[in-house]
Amino acid sequence: MSIPLSSSTDLAMRKDLVRLRMEMNRQQVLYHSQPLVHPFQRIKGMVTHRSGSSDHNGGKGPLMIAATLGLTLFGRRLGKFGKLARVGMLMYPIIRRLRP
Repeated sequence: MSIPLSSSTDLAMRKDLVRLRMEMNRQQVLYHSQPLVHPFQRIKGMVTHRSGSSDHNGGKGPLMIAATLGLTLFGRRLGKFGKLARVGMLMYPIIRRLRP
């Protein structure tokens, strides 16, 4: 099973290692929970970072994401207009890249 610790320095090092691991796990939980805790800051960041070629979300702004979600949910019900809108959504990134 586990080997008994022979000295107090080994025990102290093990305690320090456990403390460091717990702190690392705490920091990871805080980092990954930020988008869940502050969703409006994430949306605000998406809107403000839409400048030039440094677009971190691949050209998908909040309006594009909402339109894609709407077409996914209601596109079949819209008939011919829904089909044209879906084709437009597919062509949008290509046209956007061609624009200066």
